[in-house]
This record gives sequence, structure tokens and C-alpha cells, in this order.
Amino acid sequence: MILENKAKLSLIIFLGISILIIVFSIYPLFKSINDNAVELSFKKQDVLYLDNKLENIDEFQRNYKEIKGNLEKGENLFAASEAPVDFIGFLEEISEKTYVSIKIAPSALSKAFNDPWFSMVFQIKTISGFRNFLEFVEKLETGPYLTQIKNLNITRLTKKDLSTGNLSGYSIGDAQGNFSVKVFTNGMLEL
Repeated sequence: MILENKAKLSLIIFLGISILIIVFSIYPLFKSINDNAVELSFKKQDVLYLDNKLENIDEFQRNYKEIKGNLEKGENLFAASEAPVDFIGFLEEISEKTYVSIKIAPSALSKAFNDPWFSMVFQIKTISGFRNFLEFVEKLETGPYLTQIKNLNITRLTKKDLSTGNLSGYSIGDAQGNFSVKVFTNGMLEL
């Protein structure tokens, strides 16, 4: 019986020591392996994210040459807000090419609530043949600036209009136009 108790006691001590070894040495090892596996999973996700970013950068660099030309064109769509001399010169140039007499009155820089950019409005008065006026408007709309024609009013010249003397060189039936042109600018309002 003593031998049997000693064997049972030895077995209990052996099992206790085995459980202690498992709890204090093998369990932390498995926990460490599990933590490292989770960390490795996060690192793999980071690597995939960075690979995706590098691919996007490479694609952008390949397409940059095509995009660059369009960006430069886009920048040139806007008139200079400080001194819109280039835009006024453009209006005078197309008036000469289309044989349209113009008078230009600019307004201050503004931004309407529903407009995406700042703009200037130019009041334009014209006198010309009707076809010349149409050609002028077409060149204005298809020109290099981002414009919008507003409040277009066209009237035919009458004998009464010609009798004032200010309209020499024109005839009955020529067109007198009065309209606003909104041109979008690259500027911002000063506060």
C-alpha cells in the first residue's frame, strides 16, 4: 500500500509538474506564435497596400505626359483677374477679324453662389452685319477662354438709328447687339 501511495503521489507530482511546464513554457510559446502570426498578417496587408500605391504612382507617371498637356490647356481657360488685358485683346482681335465694332465695359470680380469659379462680366455693345455678329459670337464661344454669354439683345438698325449720324458706314438691316459675357478667372476676391 505504501508503494502504491508512493506511485500515486509520484504520478500526481509528475502530472502537476507537466501541467506547470505546459502552462509556463509551452503556452507562452504558442501565444507568441499566435501574436506573431497576427502581426505578420498586418504586415502583409501593409505590403499589399504599399504595392498598390506604387502601382498607382507608376500608372500616373506613365499617363503624366498625356495629362500634362490637358492641365496646361485647362489653366489657359481662365482670364487673369487682376488685369484681363489678354481677354480684352482677344475680344478686340475677333471683332477685327469679323468686322464687328465693339464697345467693352468690364465689371468687378465676383463669384455667384452656383458658379464653381470667380468671374468677371463684360458688357459688350456691337454694331455690324448680322452674319458678322453671328461669326463674332461663334468665335467668342469657341475661343480659348471659359465664357458664358448672358442677356443677349439684338436689334436691326432702322432709318431713325442711321439718322443720328453716329452710325455712318452701316445700313438698314445691320445688327446692333447688346449682351453680357461672363468670363471665368483665375483670381480670388480680396477680403
